[in-house]
Parts: sequence; structure tokens; C-alpha cells
Amino acid sequence: MVDLAAAGDGLMNIAWTTPSALWLLVLVPLAWLVLRFARTNFNPRQRVLQTLVRSALLALLVFALARPVISAGSSQLSLVYLVDVSHSVDTEQIASAAKEIDTLNASVKPAYSRIVAFGMNAMTVKSTAELLNFATLEPKVAPAPVDRSGSDIDAALMSARASLQPGALPRIILFSDGRPTSGDTTAAIARLHADGVPVSVVPLTPANAGDTWVDSINVPARVSAGATFAATVNVGSQRAGMATVEIRALGKVAATKSVAIAIGSTAVPLDVTLDSLGAQALEATVTMPGDPVKKNDRLDLAVTVAAKPKVLYVEGAPAASSRYLAGALTGAGVDVAIRAPGTPLDAKSLDPFDVVVLSDVPRAAMPDTAMKSLSEWVETAGGGLLVAGGENVFGEGPQGYRKTEIERISPVTYERRDEPEIALVIVLDKSWSMNGQVMELCKSAAQAAIDALADEQSIGVITFNDGFDWDVPLQNIGRRRAEIKKSVAAIEPSGQTMIYPAVEQAFKALNQVKARAKHVVLLSDGRSYPDDYEGLVKRMVAAKITVSSVAVGQSADGELLGNIAKWGKGRSYVVQDAREVPQIFVKEAKEIPNSSFEEKALTTVMKHRGFLEGLDFTKAPPLHGRTATVIKDSAMELLSTKDGDPLLAFWPAGLGRTAIFTSDVKDKWGSSWVTWRSYGPFFASIVRALQRQRPPAIALSVDPGMIHGTTRSIAMSIDAHEADGRPKDFLTPKIRVQSGTKAPVEILARQTAPGHYEARAIIDAGDTFAASVVSPAPGTDASITSGLVVPDPNEEYRFRPTDEPRLHSIADATGGHWKPTAAQLATTPGEHRASRRPLWPALLWAALALWMVDLLLRRVRLFERAGAR
Repeated sequence: MVDLAAAGDGLMNIAWTTPSALWLLVLVPLAWLVLRFARTNFNPRQRVLQTLVRSALLALLVFALARPVISAGSSQLSLVYLVDVSHSVDTEQIASAAKEIDTLNASVKPAYSRIVAFGMNAMTVKSTAELLNFATLEPKVAPAPVDRSGSDIDAALMSARASLQPGALPRIILFSDGRPTSGDTTAAIARLHADGVPVSVVPLTPANAGDTWVDSINVPARVSAGATFAATVNVGSQRAGMATVEIRALGKVAATKSVAIAIGSTAVPLDVTLDSLGAQALEATVTMPGDPVKKNDRLDLAVTVAAKPKVLYVEGAPAASSRYLAGALTGAGVDVAIRAPGTPLDAKSLDPFDVVVLSDVPRAAMPDTAMKSLSEWVETAGGGLLVAGGENVFGEGPQGYRKTEIERISPVTYERRDEPEIALVIVLDKSWSMNGQVMELCKSAAQAAIDALADEQSIGVITFNDGFDWDVPLQNIGRRRAEIKKSVAAIEPSGQTMIYPAVEQAFKALNQVKARAKHVVLLSDGRSYPDDYEGLVKRMVAAKITVSSVAVGQSADGELLGNIAKWGKGRSYVVQDAREVPQIFVKEAKEIPNSSFEEKALTTVMKHRGFLEGLDFTKAPPLHGRTATVIKDSAMELLSTKDGDPLLAFWPAGLGRTAIFTSDVKDKWGSSWVTWRSYGPFFASIVRALQRQRPPAIALSVDPGMIHGTTRSIAMSIDAHEADGRPKDFLTPKIRVQSGTKAPVEILARQTAPGHYEARAIIDAGDTFAASVVSPAPGTDASITSGLVVPDPNEEYRFRPTDEPRLHSIADATGGHWKPTAAQLATTPGEHRASRRPLWPALLWAALALWMVDLLLRRVRLFERAGAR
């Protein structure tokens, strides 16, 4: 394309669309060559005139073939005022818009201006006086030229674009509440941005009739048959008062509640149970005395009710503790099978279930073969696993799940986040019976235990006979290791044996210190006076202090020392040879029973909402303990404590998923949670997130598209699978669809991918749409699955607040202004708008006129005297 600029206003130019055609101008001289050699009886002056006409004719044809286009620029303004007159807009706002238009027109003085009123359609109004008719027109009056029962901002913007004066600088000023009921404003914004048409916005407020309406219905993403779920009906109101909210399903009342409604939006949760499988509609209504608009008091929502997920629940605590989670899941529409620890877990026994819940199951009750089967079921069969905390699911070795298959597929490791702080008190018998080699070996054993502890850990040594002594007061080892060992070496035997006072002193000392793990090792070779040892040791355990015992020699009271270790949740040793004692002390120092849990009030903090939508953890009661774990790097942590320790984490494992809830699910740590309203929904959400994905033989998806005018496009797809999950190809499935009261029709779905078939339907936007798959195999069930789309014909009458974010996005994306001033609309520094007009039609008409002149010159003689030949 070649441009030739002209100076007129500095903005006019001619562009040649096909400039190569201009080479044909070399043919023009041929007309003059013909003049020289032609033999005609016309006089010379007429022959020259004929040649000039033919040369001009040829030049015009060449110029037309080059297809010139003229572009003329202008800085004149063309304003289109686009006014929303739908029923959701307050009539006083329409009058205000008319006044604003008069003000802007008087200040800006545009060269061209139009006023377009719109609802579902748009029309040009002649003046603001005519626009004011919409501010007084009642719905019952004869039909207005604008359908005010909805608003289509998309179509209105395109109508305003068409009303702009070509070649002038465009401005669209949109007056609206930003609440379209049809159309796609995103598409309109993109087109206007591409055309360089700025849209400025003046927000309008909704009509205020003191009305109350159903604004929306929220239900969980998955609803199971027989499950009680929370359906939240959001009621909008322009006045406060008492109202009755009701939900119906399949023509029956499912839930009802009388509530106080505030101005604005009020969320009304209702417990609903649906028993029928498949797609169905929930109908929510609100009734309030004196409500002026009735048509917005109802809203329908399509829900799909699925079959119940199946859960295998293994509870490590006594059987009575399982009733809390089992009852909550059953009430949430989950089939629960309760099993005791030790139940065989293999591929066959796991196959019927979707999720396995292991709650506080001791490691001893989970053989390696069971954990291997469980991990394979999760990773290869797509099962879900939830491990709930307790006292039995921590640690390394035979007492916990550290470094097991369960830990490998879990989102956490079963260890502490920080190095445990340890305080150890050795209570050592120094009576006369310990004299000699036994005492020396015991002192060596204590020194070896001190060597086994880290600098940041604490040690204390109490020796006893008929009294007691703090040979090494309880202290941090630090750099005093050699001094502490020297104090131990100075111990000498004396007196009789009295155990109770020394153990009591160890209890008092440890109870005063802060340490993650507190432990006592008691060694004696004799018998002691009777006392309330059981009561003392149980008080120590209640204070998180554990006790181990070592009985040396045949004269020791093995029964008492064994009971002390049993009551103290420690280990009991009976040795005949004192040379075994050092190894025992080193082992005790290295393997001090480290509490796998902490018991205190824990506040729940949400870190990632994930599948917990609809649950308010700000109102959750405190938990009273948790199992200590460390989150894996790639796991998703949903809940944590205030200190940052994980409470709920989620992790994909092969084809399945696993989750950890580090507190318990029963009435110990979760004693406040089991009575919390959201206890059941919380664990039901986890179960559904973990639920095994079994591809159905036939699955139908129905995707309603945007409403455009009075129609809506419905996209439908079918996924077909073999029993093993492989896609099933080369079927001819049909979908039976029904729109409104029209007769059902069958649509053939065509295959577009392995096992995937698609179809499409165009329906009236106000019709309820139902679809079901017709079996592709003869002799099987006709209706395998179904889908439902319910319209909202009264969306325009839900008087929601102005959608300012949408209006801002329109202005920002197109380069317009928010509440524009006259100065902003009139400012055009360096801005021009060019109009393009093709010249070749005019050139062709001029060539045709010259051709007629040429014909005339061939028939009429000019420049000759009368009678001349």
C-alpha cells in the first residue's frame, strides 16, 4: 500500500491498495500514437479532443484498478449516551442520567450526539425528554419499545458503537448498575478496545422498593444421597424484618426456617437431605410480610446427587470412641464400616472402599504386609487414606510409623520439627549392699549416660540410702560435663535402702523445669519400705514424666521396680550381672521416651482453603492436643496451629490421595470438636476430597453457555469407559433432551477424542433444560445418567448493589473514565479519527461518463462550418 499525504487539515491522505496497477499508465501514450497514424475525416481539432478524452478514460480505468482509498481525519467529537432503563435501575437514577446528559452536552458541545436506552434490547431516543418517559413508565403500561425485563450490556455497547459518527472522535458514556442478565461483557470490551472506542462509566443504583428476594443458593460441590448437608440461602433485602426461608426438592419441603433478615445480604443455612440419585432442582423461597415484588422470592438451583462414598474406619481407641466420627460421616451421607485394629488389609478387602481412615492405630496392630497393601491400594488403585492422630502414631522403631510405608505415602513425617529438650534424673541406690564393684560399675554407667547426652540437655543425679542426696543437681550439661562426671565419681556407699523419698525429689525437680521430654532412671539392688509408689508414679506420668527401673541382683525387689516402670510408662530391666548396667544407662539416655504429642489448647489457623469451602474456622473450638509431625515440602498444608505446626495436610500419592489430621477425631483431644456444628461437614469434605475416583461406564456433563438475547447454547459431553477404566470408542450414544414443555428429542453425540463424545443444543434461555443419555447398547437401561439446567427468569428483579468492579473494568480496559467530567470527555490533544472511503467507484463512474463523451465525439462533428464536408 502506498500513501500520498495531502495538507488539508494535515490529516488527509490517499492510499493505493494495488499500486502495481499504476504501471498500466504507460499505455496512455499509445492513444497519441494512434492519433498520428489514424486515417479519419474528422478535423484536426476534434481528433485532438477525442485523443484527450480517450487518454483521460484510460487513466481513470488504471487509477480505478489501483483501488485508491482516501483517509480524512477529524478532531470532532461523537458522543453516545448509553442508558440502562431495565427494571433493576431506580427510576430516579434514569432522571438523574437525563440531567447529566444535558449538562455534559451543554459543556462539551459535541458535533454529534445520540442517546441510546437499553434493557434486553436497545433503541435510540430523540432527546432527554423522551428518555424521562422511562423514569415514569410502569411495567403494567402498554409495552415499551425497550424490553426492560433484563439488561444486555454486551448488545447495548455494540449498538452504541454502531451509533457513533464515522470519522469523528468516539466517546461512549455508559449509565448502568453493571448487572447484565445476558450477553458477555468481556467480548464487548475486547471489541471496543480493538476499535479504540473509550467507554466512560456513570454508575446507577438499584431500585429501592423495600423489597426482599432470594439472591443465591450455595451447596457443597458434592452431594451424596441420604447425606445431610448445609444449603445456604443468601437473602437480599432493602429492609429489616422477620422472614421465612424454605427449600423444596422434588415437590416436597426439605427444610424451613424463620429468621431475622437485615438490610443487605443475610446468609441462612439450612440442613437438607436428598435421597434420590441424579440431577434435580432445589427451590428456595423467602416470604416476608409486605414484600412488594413477588417474582424474585424464588430461586432454583440444579444439583447432582451422587452415590454415597464408602469408608473403612479403623479406630485404635476403645470401640465407644468410634461413634463420633462414624456418626458424623453417616449423617453426611457416607457409608461407614468400622473395623478394629488388626483387621487384615489386603487388595481384596480394600477394593469395596473409597477411603480408609486410620485413627490412632498402634503401630503393633499394623504389620508391614498390611501397610504395603494399603500403600499399593492408594497408589495403583486410586484409593484415599486419612491418618488421624493420637498417642500411637509417632516415632521410630516398633512404637511408631517413622520410616514405614504409611509415612512414605503421607504428607508428613512422624517426627518433631525441633530437637527435643531432654531432662534426665538418675536415682541411684548407694546403700551398703552396693559397695565394691557394683557401685563402681553403677558410677561408670551414670558417667556413660552423661556422655550420651548433648550439651543442651539436662542431667541430675540423686543417690539414696535411708535418706537422699543431690550429688549432681539438675542442670544443663553445657561445658560442665567433666565436672559433673567428677561429682559422680565421688559417690560412696552408706546406709540402708529407702526408695520413695528419692523418687519424690526427682519428681519435684523435673516438675519445675521446661523440657520436651522428662525421664527418671531408678536403680536399686535391694528392697525398700512400703509406700504409695503407684500414686507417686502416676502423678509423675500425669506431669509428662516417664520412669524406667533397673533391678540388680537376686535380692532386688523385682516386682516393685517392675511395677514402677509399668506405672511410669518406661522400661523395666532385671540384671544379675552388674556389668550389664552401663549399656542399659547409655540406652536409656539415648532412647528417653520422647512424647510424640503435645496436649494443650490449640487454635486452628487456615493456611489454604482448598476443599474446605464453606467452613468457618474462626468459630472453631480449640483442639486439646496433636501428634507431632513435620510437613513434607511438596504437601499442601490446609490447617495449622498458631505456632505453625501442621494440623491438616493433603498429598497426592500415585493415583490416589492421602491426608493427615494430627489431632484426634474422638472425645480426647477433639472433645470440643465432636460437638461443633461443622465437625461432620469438615470430615465429610476430607473424605470427598480423598474419595477414590472410579470412572463410571457412562458420564454425562452439561455445560450451560452464556445467554445471548433469548437463547442459550448448551454443550453436552459423554465420557465412556470400560470396566478397567480404558476409554470406550466407536459408540453411537444419543442424548435425550427436553427444553421447557417441548417434546423430548434425541441428539446424536459424535466422538471427538478417545472415549469422549460431544453434542450441542440451542434452547430458549427461559426454559428448564434436562438431558439424559440413551444407552448405546441395546437391551440396557435407557437412562444411564442425567443433567439439568434451570434458568433464572427473574434475575433482573434481584436488586443487588451496583457492580462497581465490573463497571471499573469496562472503563479501565477501554481507556474511559469513571464518572467522567466534561473536561475529560472534551480533551483531545493530538487525538484524531480518520474515516476511509474508496475512490475507485467514483473513478469508474467518471470513466463511464468519458466513454459516453467519446461515443458522442465519434458521431457529432465539431469545429466545422455549416455546410462543410
